[in-house]
Amino acid sequence: MPDTTPAVADETLIRFARRISHDLNNFSTVVRTYSELLLSELPADSPTHADVTEIQRAAESMVQYLQRVTRFARAAGMKKAPVPVDAVVAETVDAFRREVPTRTIAIAGTTGTTINADPVWFREVLTELLRNAHEVAPADTPVEVHLSMANQTVRIEVQDSGPGFAASLPSIGEPFLTTKNGVRGAGLGLALANAFAMALGGKLEAQREIRTRVSLVLPTA
Repeated sequence: MPDTTPAVADETLIRFARRISHDLNNFSTVVRTYSELLLSELPADSPTHADVTEIQRAAESMVQYLQRVTRFARAAGMKKAPVPVDAVVAETVDAFRREVPTRTIAIAGTTGTTINADPVWFREVLTELLRNAHEVAPADTPVEVHLSMANQTVRIEVQDSGPGFAASLPSIGEPFLTTKNGVRGAGLGLALANAFAMALGGKLEAQREIRTRVSLVLPTA
C-alpha cells in the first residue's frame, strides 16, 4: 500500500509564499483597476468589451488564488479554540452539496470530540479536500467522508475514485505541485490542508488502493 506523507514546509518556503503573495497582489490590483476603467468606457456590444471582461475575471481569480497562498503562509499563527469535529464536518459537507449538487457526498462514522483549531480554517481545509476529490473523481461516483477516533487522535478521511497521485510526485503537501491538468489554481489545496494539520500537531496522509484516500490526522482537544 503506497503511503505519501507530506514534508514540513520550512521557513524559507513560508517567507517566499508571503513575499510572492504580496507582490503579485499589487500587480493584480493594477490589472483590475485599469480593466474596470476600460469597461466603463467601452460599449457593451464592443468586441473589445468581452476581451477586457475576461482580463478582469482572470485578475479576480488571481486575487482569490493569492488569498489561498496567504492563508498557507499564516497557518502557524492561526487562532485556536475548541471546535466540534462532527458538527463542522456535517455543516461543511452540506454546504459543498449545495455548491455541487451533481456529486453524491456521504458521511460515515463519528468522533464525538473536539479539536483545538480555527473553525474558519477547519471549514476551508475540509472544503479544499472535498473540492480536490470532486475535481478528480469520475462523474456519477460518490465522494465519501469517513470519521474515526483512536488514541486521542481524530481521522477525517476523504475518499474518491479518481486516478490518485503520480508516483513521481515528491510530496502531496508541497505547494504548486499537482496531478490535475488544466485546472486553474491547482496545487495549493493539499498544501493548505498540510499546513493546517502541522499547525495543530497533526499530519496529512494519502493512500491509493482501489480508491484514493486523503486523511487529516489531528490530536483531540
